Amino acid sequence: MAIFLADVVMVVHGALLVFFLIGGFLAWRWPKVIWAHLFVGLWNLSIVILDFGCPVTALEKNLRRRGGEQPYAGGFIQHYIDGTVYPAGYTWVAEKVGFALLVISYIGFFVLRRRRRRT
Repeated sequence: MAIFLADVVMVVHGALLVFFLIGGFLAWRWPKVIWAHLFVGLWNLSIVILDFGCPVTALEKNLRRRGGEQPYAGGFIQHYIDGTVYPAGYTWVAEKVGFALLVISYIGFFVLRRRRRRT
C-alpha cells in the first residue's frame, strides 16, 4: 500500500509542476485559479531561492522506504525530469523558463482582467 501511495504522491507532484508551468495561463480563462497558482508559484520560488528540500518529495521517499524500496537520491526534479525532459544539468535553465512563464502568464492575466473591467 505504501508503494501505491508513493506513486500517487509522485503523480500529484508531477501535476503540481505542470500546474506551475501552465496554471497562470489557465487563470486567463478561469480567474479564480490564480489564487491556487499564486500559492504554487510562491512555494516553488521559496524552494528555489532558499534551496530546501520539498516536503512532497520527502513524503514520497518516506512512503517508498516504508514500502521496502530504496528511495532515490536527490530531489524529484533531478530524479524524474533532469536528463529526461531536458538535458541533464540544465535544471537552472528549466527554472528560469518556468518562472518566465509564470511572469508572462501573470502579465497576460492582469491585462485581460483590466480589459474585462473596462467593458
